[in-house]
Amino acid sequence: MVEAPNYYAIIPANVRYDKSLPGKAILLYGEITALCNQKGFCWASDDYFAKLYGVTKMSIQNWLKSLEKNGYISREVTYKKNTREIEHRFIRMSVPPTQKNLGTPTQKNFRDNSTSINKNHSGAEEKKDPIHYKEIIDFLNEKAGRDFKNVEGNQKLIRARINEGYSEHDFALVIVFKCKQWLGDSKMEQYLRPGTLFGSSKKFDQYLDEAKQSRKQKGKTPEQPGLSVGEGSARAADYMAELEKRYGTGELSE
Repeated sequence: MVEAPNYYAIIPANVRYDKSLPGKAILLYGEITALCNQKGFCWASDDYFAKLYGVTKMSIQNWLKSLEKNGYISREVTYKKNTREIEHRFIRMSVPPTQKNLGTPTQKNFRDNSTSINKNHSGAEEKKDPIHYKEIIDFLNEKAGRDFKNVEGNQKLIRARINEGYSEHDFALVIVFKCKQWLGDSKMEQYLRPGTLFGSSKKFDQYLDEAKQSRKQKGKTPEQPGLSVGEGSARAADYMAELEKRYGTGELSE
């Protein structure tokens, strides 16, 4: 059940006059601020927003994507155990709107919203990020022999793909496949980096499909792609074994 929105919605000037936002993305932003009033985050579904504005879910997804791309909101998802089915999606306001040029009632509501949002961001909920950034980056380092850092720039790429519905297991499949394909190639191994592997939704999907097709040709189905231990530390092997157990995708073998 979607929480009832507050009477007031906040749309700051930088959002109102952002010409890069498509359709009714600006109004959607205001709706999200109203829904964030109670808990500091919004969990309304795409279907809820689509019915509210009389548009398709694809339109809502495009509006949300544009708001996130411009830094106005952030999204995170949690999945049902041992599946890639989304259980919850949380939307939060990334940048508090300025109070400049806002009417008195909205200023009061903004203060209430800001207090609620800040409490949620500073409390325990902020710490419950379900994405294992470090494990994914460490795994890439182990397989590619690199030393990438667990910094926001790399986390942002991983978070974007997770929010599109990809799993941690998908990241491991892409890493294993591209390392096997590119390591030793003086021209291509330089691209074994987060920016190339995770930076584009289109490319990531292509790499993942290639990995699954490669394993299918070796007699494994896409539903049971498996991961090869291959070269690397015991830590990398343990991580792959944990992913296989979590996602139920079969043996650790080529």
